[in-house]
Amino acid sequence: MSDGERVVRGALPVGRLVGDFLGSSVGAKVIMALTGVVLWSFLIGHLVGNLQIFQAPDAINGYAVFLHTVGHGAALWLVRAALLGCLLAHIAMGMRLTALNRAARPIAYAKKKRLRTTPAALWMAASGVLLFMFLAFHLAHFTIGLVDPSSFGLKDAEGQMDVYKMVWIAFKNPVVVVTYVVAQFFVLSHLMHGTASLWQSIGVNHGVWTPVLSGVGKAIALFIFVGNLAIPVVILIAWGKP
Repeated sequence: MSDGERVVRGALPVGRLVGDFLGSSVGAKVIMALTGVVLWSFLIGHLVGNLQIFQAPDAINGYAVFLHTVGHGAALWLVRAALLGCLLAHIAMGMRLTALNRAARPIAYAKKKRLRTTPAALWMAASGVLLFMFLAFHLAHFTIGLVDPSSFGLKDAEGQMDVYKMVWIAFKNPVVVVTYVVAQFFVLSHLMHGTASLWQSIGVNHGVWTPVLSGVGKAIALFIFVGNLAIPVVILIAWGKP
């Protein structure tokens, strides 16, 4: 009996089917696409929440309190755990695809020809590594307080987390601002290529809707880029005391 017949008759164990799927290039692309959608959604929500910095201090401070108290604080950690799982799966599948591509071409081309390949695609792996490093820096900065402990854990007049002042102090440091600005270019590069390959990875290839969806994705990527860029730049250049 062939493997195909076993699959039809249900003779193959579910674990093997899942393992074969995850070990294939198709499975890796699908997992990368699905985890990418989750991470995209987080970036949009994260930015929308952070843009409250341009309102009164109570807006973003209240938002921070909500995040840390909803579900008695458990919800935030559950979301963090889910996002970490998606991120690790995204990275693992990217490494898997790279290994599969190299294995498919054990002998390097005498002369490489880059056809229909954008700079963003060529930089996909490198930008992914750099973004992971930036994420570690970002968490150390605003979540753990290792980058600038003096501004971490500040309280406002009501005894709540003073995120407004903490962000203001952070982005009055030109070195920190440059770090965040440079990172946003890698975010943009990664998202631009990701939105172009996402739909193909999950099998959506429509002559009309695929280009439309890719265009919408690129517009969202630009929105994320501009929004994330605006916060540190505006604070550094235009804001006075908090």
